[in-house]
Amino acid sequence: MSARSEPRRVEHVALDGERLHTAFVPDNGTPLLLCNDFAANLEILDEFALALGRPVLCFDLPGVGTSADVTTMRRMPALAQLLASLLDHYGLTRPVDVMGIGWGGLLAQQFAHSQRDRVRRLVLAATASGQLMFPGRLASLMRLARPDALSRVAPDAEQARTVFGGRRNDECQQIAQAMSRASAPTRRGYAAQLYALTGFSSLPWLHRLNVPTLVMAGDDDSIVPTVNARVLALLLPQARLEILRGAGHWFVLERTDEVVRMLDEFLEAKVAITAADQNSVF
Repeated sequence: MSARSEPRRVEHVALDGERLHTAFVPDNGTPLLLCNDFAANLEILDEFALALGRPVLCFDLPGVGTSADVTTMRRMPALAQLLASLLDHYGLTRPVDVMGIGWGGLLAQQFAHSQRDRVRRLVLAATASGQLMFPGRLASLMRLARPDALSRVAPDAEQARTVFGGRRNDECQQIAQAMSRASAPTRRGYAAQLYALTGFSSLPWLHRLNVPTLVMAGDDDSIVPTVNARVLALLLPQARLEILRGAGHWFVLERTDEVVRMLDEFLEAKVAITAADQNSVF
């Protein structure tokens, strides 16, 4: 990890009637806008964001973490506009890299679709195309079907592995430690993320999302099965698919060093991905 020229900047930002908790990690290079998973507060990704060694902007959506509660229910396009306002607040007028994890991958796709000129490269981790996706294991999904689920389901590595997938307890221990920093969203914040998801699917326009994209998945993901990543990589014109063997849904926490190496290779590549560069997706 490179030395930081400035300290991590944490603040609450007033935007479009909402008040968002944000954290900006300054460094040299193109900033990475990091969109978190469903109901997950940004503190869960603290160690991952610092390990990236590049400028990273994280945020909590309204009603999540310490962001103020939701004032306006928004669909995905409106949330993408809220993120554009967040970039404006930080003076990030040039294209940024965008990474979405799980639910955040849906928001990242929408942002790249509706704010195309503001995206240099896209990273989709442990995510799908929206409601028309291949579902995960019912037992795992049921364990997560409550606002305080993240802090309750992973008190130890074995619980984390059971719910999220992953084959090694020592790696899943990293997830358990991160989930100890989880805080439950408000009921309205939880409902707002479900509302944004309702009816959302990127399938009709993925083939037009002509931006270099890294699609990442764990082959033991209990929440978003790997086949969803293969569908994304098949439909996106400039996609590269990376499957992490033996990894579960939160592989960015399980395999942080490996993920950071993949991101560095992709984000620092000199040449855009072409069809010939795509991995086999089936």
